[in-house]
Amino acid sequence: MLLFASSPVEVMAQETRSNTSLIRAAALGPVLSEVLLLLLTIVISVAGVALLIFLPRAFLGDQASFRLYLDGVSAYLAGLARGDLGLTAARRPAGALLLGAARRSLELLGVSFGAGLLLGLGWGALLATLRGGWLRLVLFGLSTLLLSLPTFALLLLAMEAISTLTLRTGVRLTSVYGYGFDDHLVLPAGVLALRGAAYMSRAIQVAQEDVLRQEWIRVARSKGLGGFTLWRRHVLPALWLPLLGSALGMLRVLVSGFVIVDYLSGWGGLGRQMLEINNSGNISTTEGEVAAGAAVLFVIFFVLTDALGRVLLRRADPRLREMAAR
Repeated sequence: MLLFASSPVEVMAQETRSNTSLIRAAALGPVLSEVLLLLLTIVISVAGVALLIFLPRAFLGDQASFRLYLDGVSAYLAGLARGDLGLTAARRPAGALLLGAARRSLELLGVSFGAGLLLGLGWGALLATLRGGWLRLVLFGLSTLLLSLPTFALLLLAMEAISTLTLRTGVRLTSVYGYGFDDHLVLPAGVLALRGAAYMSRAIQVAQEDVLRQEWIRVARSKGLGGFTLWRRHVLPALWLPLLGSALGMLRVLVSGFVIVDYLSGWGGLGRQMLEINNSGNISTTEGEVAAGAAVLFVIFFVLTDALGRVLLRRADPRLREMAAR
């Protein structure tokens, strides 16, 4: 029986395939770790939401009992694992109600995010470009004011101003309450977008001022480039990473203020399913599975979008990719 040794070319091909398989296996390690971390974050967040939402059952009411509270939380989480979002006060499945509210929430967040992204980019570019004058002072002061006041205060002030103007002059700039892709969208989306843009403008301002100090910008200016052409061709591409990071931060700002804006403006999203006004006139969380389901959907949305943003940042920045691969 003759034994034929493999040719050098075949040996090299086998080694290449083997090395490729090892590289792929090594690359899957960080990915699996990220997926497991994401799932663990969602599980812990959902369990925490259920524990908080049902907490009044342990201390308030005629049938308050810590044992019933834990049993209720366990039963709700078990149903959630089966895809059951609970029941409404009328003992009907809450799935359709919550999914409709989630759709409205995504609509408002999407419009606010898009408007805030464009406004924040231009706002930050102006702050970094202008070297003085009343316009820079107004833009800087406005961003400081929007970041200093909480979102609900901005919304209430805007509602008061619009209502007063309508009462005094009869001119209605926009609706102050209700749902609709018409003038009902202007107030809630405008408040969220302005506050998010104020956050983003500061980040873009700092990043652009750093870019403008670079040597290659001086070279471009020496060749006659300036104004919007310089910004579009040379500055904007260098702002890709800061823009991505500030957009992720802006989304967090929008999400943090969304619930109260949704509720006060009557948009009808998940915020309306989470909050109610009690007999004392105070805003509190609604007690029940609808509130828990709304909070769960809200938390899952935040965790997933935050994870997506971090993945995009890692793919865009080679340094972050190297750190994740270690």
